[in-house]
Amino acid sequence: MRWGIWNFDMQDEIFNCDVLVIGSGAAGMATALTASVLGLDVIVTEHAPYLGGASAISGGEIWIPLNRQAGDSHDDSEEKAIQYLRDVIGPNFDQSRGVAYVRNAAAALAFLEDNSHLEYELLETVVDYFTDVKGSTHGLRSLGAVPFDGRKLGKHFKTIRSPLPASMIFGGMSLGRLDIPHFSRFTRSLPSLIHVCKMLANHLRDRLLGYHRGTRMVMGNALVGRLALTLMERQVALWTNTATTDLVRNDGRVTGALVAHPTGRRLIRARRAVVLATGSFSGSRQKQMEFLPHVRAGQQHRSHLPTTNDGSGLDLVRTMGGKIDTGLRQPAAFTPVSVVPRPDGSEWLTPHFGDRAKPGVIVVNASGERIANEAINYHDFIAEMLRDSSGRTSAEFYLVTSHKHLRAYGLGRVPAAPGRITPFFRNGYLQKGETLAELADKLNINARGLIETVEAHNAQAHFGSDPVFKKGGTAFERAAGDPSNKPNPCVAPLGTGPFYAIRIIPGDIGTFAGVSVDETGRVLTEDGTVIQGLFAVGTVTSSIMGGTYPAAGAMLGPALTFGYLTAKSIAGQMDDVTATQLDGLEPSETETCKNAAE
Repeated sequence: MRWGIWNFDMQDEIFNCDVLVIGSGAAGMATALTASVLGLDVIVTEHAPYLGGASAISGGEIWIPLNRQAGDSHDDSEEKAIQYLRDVIGPNFDQSRGVAYVRNAAAALAFLEDNSHLEYELLETVVDYFTDVKGSTHGLRSLGAVPFDGRKLGKHFKTIRSPLPASMIFGGMSLGRLDIPHFSRFTRSLPSLIHVCKMLANHLRDRLLGYHRGTRMVMGNALVGRLALTLMERQVALWTNTATTDLVRNDGRVTGALVAHPTGRRLIRARRAVVLATGSFSGSRQKQMEFLPHVRAGQQHRSHLPTTNDGSGLDLVRTMGGKIDTGLRQPAAFTPVSVVPRPDGSEWLTPHFGDRAKPGVIVVNASGERIANEAINYHDFIAEMLRDSSGRTSAEFYLVTSHKHLRAYGLGRVPAAPGRITPFFRNGYLQKGETLAELADKLNINARGLIETVEAHNAQAHFGSDPVFKKGGTAFERAAGDPSNKPNPCVAPLGTGPFYAIRIIPGDIGTFAGVSVDETGRVLTEDGTVIQGLFAVGTVTSSIMGGTYPAAGAMLGPALTFGYLTAKSIAGQMDDVTATQLDGLEPSETETCKNAAE
């Protein structure tokens, strides 16, 4: 079968299809794939030069209750999953969308896996983030993308967005979740040494063959690579470098879009639907100012997302009279980040997911005081940072540890032993003090406050106790600690100097505020009516998590699920599709996107 990212005869000014999908992240690709399998002709446009959007640089995890990978476990049920979401999300729980998600997530994943190269495996050590909430589970709902050989993409491997530079080593070798433990113990474990040597040998092969990075795709990159290969094989039209300038509406119905292709403006007519899958808005400073209160207040914020995640989908919806839902607990999926200076003047952002939970690590403010339980999930930890910094122009905080714990666990970008830490002194990323007072002076924070904080922490930490913040108090927190550290995997005295610190600020890995939609992805207006012909999926929509982060994969799980549900709705293959939804829609005719073929 002939396949590839199509080369178009762009002398044509009008292109026709059943479904136009705007955006090529996981949600857009899932929608396009499902629609294609169901017999619809699809065009996918992407305004960036690369496919994959923010999904390609993500961790790739998905949260899927009752997935088939978990088998016939009796420890999960629809009722438990719905109860868990309802209790975690609280008043922002959307009953119709939440129930639709839980009831269809497993079927969506099974459909996508059965009809594509997509492959996921159960993360048996990953627990829901609120293990003290009724309905939570351990190791049953979060799944990770199986690594993928990018060489299968042929020349189109280079069209997939590369992972963030900070997530690769040795000039472009990607590390997955399961690779990191091997690298941390390869000097002490023969199986880990073999694993690392195989990875290094394959990476050397790729570079010698001229690949711009390693072809072993992991996490979100594997997710995107697998879906992209399937779309290419199905000859779904993929247009990169193509921005949507306007949506077209006829008789009150969205019927297509005007796009700016490098060769000029073109009209794409969509007989059945236009689907917005344009992603988050946090790559836009303007949108950050609009939606993030702490940014408006002048506080620091850095996003992991590329600038092409600019919120353009929100602007398109506004022109159609659609509603943007901002009434969530938090407007974005937050995580603490540190900024790593590079020799060439550029910077890397490093997220702080699990390092805060390790024993012998505390987080302090400019007064030298601890602000929260360091082991809580990254999203909620930012809420504590913003609470503590409220009313101030700075939201800077500091991860503080000692030499013993730094070399045992690493911190941020700084590796554990035997990795080198000297380069991080040189670029200013890591600060060192032989005493706490010296460290405080280098950080320009209150020395007495830091000394008293560490002394108070150490006094209880000798017993594995943290009476003030209860660090290590839940199964989720303990899972991120060190099981060999008794009696509490997350708590230990800092011990003696030298001491070290890294500056952290608020950041994000995506956004929650977005377009208001129903359970089949139809875009809604302020009064709750449907904009005919216009759908939205993924992080351009208001998150079903209500501004909370219940588990690993809480963004990509809904992206795949609602991409699937939306495509089924457009194809008229859902039991609850109404006459109103299909009113005026033409069946898929013999007229297709053939004018878009090679």
